[in-house]
Amino acid sequence: MFTTKQFASRIGLRLLVAAASGTSFAAAQTHSPRAALVVTRGEGAQDCPDSVLLAERVRGVAGASVISAELGSTPFETWVQVAITRNFSGYSAQISTSGSRHGSRALEDLGPSCASLADAIAVTLAIFLDPYANVLPPAIAPPPSVPQRTQMPRATRAEGAPPSRRLFLDAGAGLTLNVLQNVMPLLAGSAGLYLNPNWSLSLGGGFVLSDRVTSPGGEVELSLAYADLRGCGRALGQTEGAHLDWCLAAMIGSLRGTGLGYADRSSQRAAWLAVAVGPEIVLPFTRSLSWTLTGHAVLPVIRNGFDVQAKGERSLAFRPSAAGGLISLGVRGDL
Repeated sequence: MFTTKQFASRIGLRLLVAAASGTSFAAAQTHSPRAALVVTRGEGAQDCPDSVLLAERVRGVAGASVISAELGSTPFETWVQVAITRNFSGYSAQISTSGSRHGSRALEDLGPSCASLADAIAVTLAIFLDPYANVLPPAIAPPPSVPQRTQMPRATRAEGAPPSRRLFLDAGAGLTLNVLQNVMPLLAGSAGLYLNPNWSLSLGGGFVLSDRVTSPGGEVELSLAYADLRGCGRALGQTEGAHLDWCLAAMIGSLRGTGLGYADRSSQRAAWLAVAVGPEIVLPFTRSLSWTLTGHAVLPVIRNGFDVQAKGERSLAFRPSAAGGLISLGVRGDL
């Protein structure tokens, strides 16, 4: 995320050059704008400056008429388009340029208003257009050395791109509904990989704590351990900020039943296979740690259960429901 603090040193140097070369500044003021500006604002971003106001901000920062919002006034060397959007995590701007200078850059700001982002856009465009690039230095008192200006990168990390860290670990706890007989606690964990800006893949597993179901002649103690392979795709938000993913998982596990109160207190295991689908919300609270809130519908593909025999009769003690669910809260660490 870019903020106005990140550009303070560069703008300070530009102003020092301008103060030391009054004749150069006057010469720069006589030039017609070399760039045209078009601003689009998405829903919720109406408090951000339009083309005219943003052009005025850029001219104020640059100290020269380097950009214009009047598209039909004169031929331009460079065309600048700024697309400003807003979501629940803050404001963002995508700057794209074409013509004699071309490139792109994404800026973000988590502030409650558009003021900081507007300042950052103005500073970025002023540095990019550089009104002093074609002005000769004064003959006396050469200005302090200024780091060489480089062209805006053609390909910068786009809005919503994944962080440099590509691996992550998840650990969490929650509750299951209709997976076993009753609402039961769940412990889960996984290790994953960011495939690209919008997709991730993880391998993990979980354990549903023991449950009991009453059956003829006694009880059956139930437990479930499983492994899952899960893929998630971006639905809303940005990778480095809060975002919402939709996930699909294949789950395979072992369902265990132990008879209680019977002469034969043996344990039996049955295969358990299910598909899970639902949303996952990621809420960062440090650079590398995030809260994760997951809610999935669980649809068993194989519904193996357990029978009991009491008084010479055999009856069904437990069979998984046709649909269940799980919800969990966890912590994600990016590696």
